[in-house]
Amino acid sequence: MASNPESHARGIDKFAAWCPLRTFYVLLTVFFIALLFHFDLAPLEETNGDAPIYVYLSKQAAESNVLAYYHQNAHDIFQRGLDKAQQDPKVHWDTHGDINANWDTHWSFMRIGHILLLGEVTRFFGTTETALVAMQWLYRIFMALGVPLCVVIGLRLVTLLRSEKPDAIWWVGYLLAAITYVASDSYRGLQGNLLSEPPAFLIFALFTVMLLIATERRSLAIGACTGCLLFVLFFIRVDTVLPGVTFSIVLLTAIVILRKFEAIPSIVTAGLVSLTFYLLYAWWFSPLVNPQTLADFSSVAKEMYPGAPAKGLFSITVAGGLLWVGACAALPMWRDPVIRFALVWLGLALLPIVMNSLNGHTVQARMAFPVVLPLLVLSGEGWSWILRSFIKQRKIYPLAVASGLVGILAFAPYSLVMQGSRNFAVNHLPPETHKYLFVSLLKTGAIGPAPQYQDSSLGLLVRPINERMNLDYSKAREIGNYLYVPERPAYLLWPSGSRLAGQIQMPISSGIRLFRYFGEEYSEHAELTKLLNKTDAEPCTTRVPTESEPVVFCSTLTPSGLEVLRKDKIPLYILGVDGYPMPDMPQVELKVLLSASPFVLYGIDE
Repeated sequence: MASNPESHARGIDKFAAWCPLRTFYVLLTVFFIALLFHFDLAPLEETNGDAPIYVYLSKQAAESNVLAYYHQNAHDIFQRGLDKAQQDPKVHWDTHGDINANWDTHWSFMRIGHILLLGEVTRFFGTTETALVAMQWLYRIFMALGVPLCVVIGLRLVTLLRSEKPDAIWWVGYLLAAITYVASDSYRGLQGNLLSEPPAFLIFALFTVMLLIATERRSLAIGACTGCLLFVLFFIRVDTVLPGVTFSIVLLTAIVILRKFEAIPSIVTAGLVSLTFYLLYAWWFSPLVNPQTLADFSSVAKEMYPGAPAKGLFSITVAGGLLWVGACAALPMWRDPVIRFALVWLGLALLPIVMNSLNGHTVQARMAFPVVLPLLVLSGEGWSWILRSFIKQRKIYPLAVASGLVGILAFAPYSLVMQGSRNFAVNHLPPETHKYLFVSLLKTGAIGPAPQYQDSSLGLLVRPINERMNLDYSKAREIGNYLYVPERPAYLLWPSGSRLAGQIQMPISSGIRLFRYFGEEYSEHAELTKLLNKTDAEPCTTRVPTESEPVVFCSTLTPSGLEVLRKDKIPLYILGVDGYPMPDMPQVELKVLLSASPFVLYGIDE
């Protein structure tokens, strides 16, 4: 039978129309799965201890011209903060509240883009519960957009490095890879949490896609836009610029190997544009982001937050979540150009994080999020191979093994495994290896008591419970509203001691920042002087309430200080927190004013 050319043409047209449509539907499916999978999380639930710091800083950003402040005080912030941090490197948030106001200010500048973004939400909604919900949904959307962009990265790499186009099995494989990441606890730890990682994850994924498009189209204009994105990445989270530079180097190397020299100007343009913006930024805020300053900052941070190498390596593994299963399935096909590219990219992305962990830096799962991009590409290729083997060759073994591993990693009891691992290390491993396993040994010289692993989470690759704190902002709002009464200055005395053995809960400093966020009078003309306040550990009466900070937070009260407050008739409140000793203060009779577990607010019973 003779073929009909017109019929063939119509079929080709339909197929061409279906391909972009299929791409759209798959990416839209991934987006909504990523957006709604962890719908049960409330604001500040299962979050990191840094989240309330950012919430409070967003209030300062909403009330003040933060960038102008940093420009005017750059040298003072850097010098005094670094000097103090080097004098007392062991200061820690959980035990002393604020490290040092100037070092805190410098640390905040490393995430200034993230803080300004949250500040705009606070500016619009005020310091309300609605603002926290809006922040959470904004960051949910950021993460949900980032995951389908990772699928696009795989698509662009296939276009660049392979001759054949992706088929339906390839798309299903990448869909499965995306779902395994979304189902992982590492994604749960970022999705909707008010940390700098979600916006950095989105910008990093968008930068990677744009750079691949720029090289594919040989476009200098797209390359320039990509360079702007790399600077935005630096602006949001300084240390994330390194993964961006790493990917650029890997892509440039691949372009040279493939002899596609006409694509090199696009990558060079991106690098020059980002470098130009950085030089202007570094000059304007000198010396806060100068290379030597960043190196000093990293060095001091290591002393402030020491970490055990084994714990850091485990956190890196947790960051990849269930993606590791599909990625391992892709390893036998390492000669494939896409898989080889992703392996090199993953190795270079892991290198600085692993080195930091082995050198004693604290590494949490959220910090290793840049490895997700190459891992998702590898996992997508691995699941595509598994499905292709099952569908076309009827091989059930790879599918059964991969599904079994996913089930074990997802549903094994975390608490039982962690408790068993700890007991085995303490009882059977040589004492000289314990310093690589236990952070408490580095901080106090002794292995801490066994924590209470009353954790309902399932899965081996789950963040440690101290990275999944539940911060009940409604109780903090209740106390903040009680403390902050217009035109009534007051003092709040809070515990400065360490948590009692076995207690894992919200740090006091986190609660205090939420008190300040909800309770302070909202003023568009407030000054940024609160960032330069003396540390809360100094005696109460060394500071006085001001219009911008009507409540003084302190942890030391002397008998003479108490007499001064009584004489001036200034209210004194005492904060009790479950799991912490009461503040050190003169013997007085106390009465309960407000109870919102784990907080109890006391007054003096005259």
